[in-house]
Amino acid sequence: MEKDFVDFQNNYGFQNNFDANDIYKDPMFNPVSQYEQAYTYYKYLCMQMDYKIKCKEYEKMCLNNPLQKNT
Repeated sequence: MEKDFVDFQNNYGFQNNFDANDIYKDPMFNPVSQYEQAYTYYKYLCMQMDYKIKCKEYEKMCLNNPLQKNT
């Protein structure tokens, strides 16, 4: 059984000295890096949405303000 597995590894390009931890050196496969990127994206997306909401509230507030002159 083990002989068949070794032949499978050699035939399909697996390296004998392959270390599974080496895959995490690439940021694309590093879960911590992916988490940080997703967190940063979500944080800035929330900041952008908050800014847009505040702009809409400011527009409504300015439209209802009787002291402001309409030109």
